[in-house]
Amino acid sequence: MHPKLNKLRLSTYAVFTLGALLIFVDFVSPGRRINDKIINLKKERQQYFNAARNYHYSYKISTNEHEFIVAEDFIEPKLINKKIQYSISRIFKEVNWYKLLSSQKRSFSSLRVVSGCLVPLLLIIAIFVAYKYKKKIGLLIFILQVLLLADFIFLIL
Repeated sequence: MHPKLNKLRLSTYAVFTLGALLIFVDFVSPGRRINDKIINLKKERQQYFNAARNYHYSYKISTNEHEFIVAEDFIEPKLINKKIQYSISRIFKEVNWYKLLSSQKRSFSSLRVVSGCLVPLLLIIAIFVAYKYKKKIGLLIFILQVLLLADFIFLIL
């Protein structure tokens, strides 16, 4: 391989590895805990415009400071005016986890787990395997790099 091309590839790997580490650290770091009261609960029907015309419901909780998506199994009757504790990440200001103050069980948004943990770790592992074991998985790394860029844009906006 041409030395300049190899150097460019290593530089690209380094930049994307640092970006993946930044996103991962933002997800696993404790963040700022907030105790607040639930003031509103929204149930929205999300419709797919395909031949089957399927749909699902998404649930959002509003507090005095934030509004965020929660899992369906977290929703229970009479949730309004209950106290909730949640963690806001330090860098991207996303909700990492949430729980009712009356409960010990933390809940995580599946989208946040994928964007904050799974995508960055897969990219780091793929780059490590390609570099350390000289595997030709350039297409996989490219796809993961595109996913990481989309993830980064999602977290910024």
